[in-house]
Amino acid sequence: MAKQTKQEKAADKLVERLYGESCSGVQINIMDISKVFSVGRSAIAQGKTEEETKTAIVAFVETIRCN
Repeated sequence: MAKQTKQEKAADKLVERLYGESCSGVQINIMDISKVFSVGRSAIAQGKTEEETKTAIVAFVETIRCN
């Protein structure tokens, strides 16, 4: 596995924080966690704002939620 760059680490921390803030208590399959990070990283790579990234994450989580 390749070592993450500082930008990748920062993106992952942001995705983790936004997911925690907006999706706390929402159950998802553990195998879908990487998909949540992919959606967040993609939004960040597209230059979306923090709020737009949060919206993208929440919208995706709504499609995979278990509860």
